[in-house]
Amino acid sequence: MRPTFLLPVLCLCSVGREAESKRVLVIPMPFTSHTKYHTNVARALSALGHEVWVTMPDYLLAMKVLDTCNVTVVEYRTDGHLEDRFMEGFRDNYFRGKSDDWLHFSDVMKAHTDSLLTNESFFREVKALLPEFVIIDNIPNLRVMSVIPYRLGIPFAFLGTAYDPIAQRVPFSLADSPVQEFPFTDSMTFTQKLQNAAVHIVRAVYDFTAYHDAVSRYAPDMPYMPLDMLVARADLWLVETDHVLDYPRPSLPNVKLIGGTATGPAKPLPPPFSSFMDTATQGVVIVSFGSYVLHLPEHVNEKVFRVLMELPFKAVFRSNLTSPDPEKILTAAWIPQNDLLGHRNTKVFVSHSGKNGQYEALFHAVPVVATPIFADQAYNAERARTKGFGEVVDIRNVSAEELKETILKVASNKSYKESISKASEIFKIEFGVPMERAAFWLDHVMKYGGGHMRSAGQCVPFYQFIGLDILLCYMCFFLSVFAFVLGCSYKCLKCVFCKRKEKTE
Repeated sequence: MRPTFLLPVLCLCSVGREAESKRVLVIPMPFTSHTKYHTNVARALSALGHEVWVTMPDYLLAMKVLDTCNVTVVEYRTDGHLEDRFMEGFRDNYFRGKSDDWLHFSDVMKAHTDSLLTNESFFREVKALLPEFVIIDNIPNLRVMSVIPYRLGIPFAFLGTAYDPIAQRVPFSLADSPVQEFPFTDSMTFTQKLQNAAVHIVRAVYDFTAYHDAVSRYAPDMPYMPLDMLVARADLWLVETDHVLDYPRPSLPNVKLIGGTATGPAKPLPPPFSSFMDTATQGVVIVSFGSYVLHLPEHVNEKVFRVLMELPFKAVFRSNLTSPDPEKILTAAWIPQNDLLGHRNTKVFVSHSGKNGQYEALFHAVPVVATPIFADQAYNAERARTKGFGEVVDIRNVSAEELKETILKVASNKSYKESISKASEIFKIEFGVPMERAAFWLDHVMKYGGGHMRSAGQCVPFYQFIGLDILLCYMCFFLSVFAFVLGCSYKCLKCVFCKRKEKTE
């Protein structure tokens, strides 16, 4: 269902688009999932008449799983496969029973951005494109790439996962704005609020994701400014979240909460998926642990295959292993996930709770069995469970029998389907096709600029934004008054004491 109110807006956006077309450069994080939704938005911008280039590492381009129609790829080389290096501290740690290694991830990404920003041949190639607007992945580790449009003297925007009120200068409450590092809801206990506040405070005090002297380091010929002030110059923030799948959050006119740019109406399935799905009269369960988890431990693979063989449904399992029964279980290292979830015979989605997959499930109203593995997936899984879209299991420790029962429960209990169907309808009414809505707002700021949507709080240092200077001023005033009153009281008491002493003598 596509909202009719968006249609005239999108059509108006395309009127005279040849005269208003811009040359746009898109810089996503060099991971499959992130590059996928950036490429979707890039293609939507291309449909509005803009010329779009997307930067992409050589190993992603070689995989040939991303739709780059109507966009041009700017290929660059990296020192090794960044996704594999990232997974060492997350996927591998999970199956070893260890916690996520965020410092390892930060170090890997800092080295990556440093290699690109110090690569003058890459900058010359980008400059030669004569871009007029830059779109950068909205995760803290990629925001330092705003140095590129700063050097080029052109406006830029952020598109991606992070709702970060500190960077975006959005007034917020510590009581009901959970961070994604913990599986908290917007109704936190006092202990959870303390943990939540600690993360916000650390982010405000110190940035682990970039060098503190990033602007002078990478743009020595440009006037210096703190990185957070450069980042706050963004014309637009497109944040991959919303109040249907996620929790209601405060925003600003240039901070658009718009989740789901990886999803949209399902396209016809290619073989062998089409015939497999069409003949599944009892239904199909789609199983995927994401682009980065094709190599599961042997005992987990055996457990999953055992459960899928015992279910009354067929199954599509994203795995590089051979199926024990291809008529019952279809395995493939890559699957058209969005289109499979949009198929009429799909009953349940067993997913690691990556953001893209969650929005695809929401868009197509498919209940989920969440199996979070790393990063924000535990948070994503908990919000889906809280909203009644499915259940959560630990794929590492859950027994085969419990996993089977959970899948059957989610498939057969109508409450899950009803909850996610209602949410899906609301989502489509409010957001339509998210990639097109994202393209609309980007087109809007490229055409009119972003000044009319900017808050004055985005033009001042963070300590002024939170009123720290005002607070300190008031503290000094009250401390001065307190010191004055205390001094006067001391003198009065001293006089009284002296007079009493004189009388006594």
